[in-house]
Amino acid sequence: MFLRALRNEKGALYPSAIVFFLSALILMSHSLILYSIHYKTYDGLENKHRHATIQLLMEIEKNKIPE
Repeated sequence: MFLRALRNEKGALYPSAIVFFLSALILMSHSLILYSIHYKTYDGLENKHRHATIQLLMEIEKNKIPE
């Protein structure tokens, strides 16, 4: 029955459509996962840089020499 459906033109469209949509879904989910990993990495680096800048400014203020 399944092979008979693939022999006509309309039946052959369904498996190829399923393969196309599954491929698109896998590609989109992979891209989303990579984006979230990059976002978390850059957000963490930005937080570390912000904290380091605050620490540096506090240290400069603490060791400020009056002129």
